[in-house]
Amino acid sequence: MSNFWDGKIPCWAIFNCSKYVYPHCTAYLNPESPCWESAYTQNEVLLGIKRDCKTCKVFKLYSISKTDFCSINSSKKDSA
Repeated sequence: MSNFWDGKIPCWAIFNCSKYVYPHCTAYLNPESPCWESAYTQNEVLLGIKRDCKTCKVFKLYSISKTDFCSINSSKKDSA
């Protein structure tokens, strides 16, 4: 499987996550996908930071489509 982070600065480096925290994060443990596709990141779990794609610097930097990933993701939940 390919690594989404190849050639990119990973989210845990951008957010300066602790070396004790990021190895347990789903974003780090699943490098084939971008962090915004992870169920919960350590930022959400430990710090209570709510996911907001529109203001996330990692999403803005690396998302393929700048349209609205959150609404696409929401429509997947609605159809389930």
